[in-house]
Amino acid sequence: MHGLTLFPQVDALCMKYLVDANVLSEPTKAVSVQQAVDWLNENEAELVVSPVVMGEIWRGVEAMPEGRKKQELVAWFGRPRARMPSLERTTEIALVWAEMVNQIRRSGCTVGIMDTMIAATAKRHGLIVATRNVSDFSRCGVAVVNPFE
Repeated sequence: MHGLTLFPQVDALCMKYLVDANVLSEPTKAVSVQQAVDWLNENEAELVVSPVVMGEIWRGVEAMPEGRKKQELVAWFGRPRARMPSLERTTEIALVWAEMVNQIRRSGCTVGIMDTMIAATAKRHGLIVATRNVSDFSRCGVAVVNPFE
């Protein structure tokens, strides 16, 4: 895996926001939303990431054709990994996830598996999900903030 090191682990008690991929990757866009980039910088000390989010981002980078843009994103990917703590996936999170998915299904709605895993992590640790995808995460019953608004 390109010599990537393990994610730093964290005690979620000192963190406030679990950052979704669409927020974390915003600074890499050719035309980024400055408000979201500013929000990331202003809240950096209170941000934590899920291995699921990092996997979503890495999947996109890994799928890119070789070239300058991919090299830039590989280099960028190392920065949040080095600075931003990551929560472990645990059995407790898996149990919260199972209950959450069943509750969403019973309500007649659906939410993608990755988003429900991120939401379960946030719920288990009492974190606010920072995302542009407010509607899906709201269906999961977790607190949400949209740094783009």
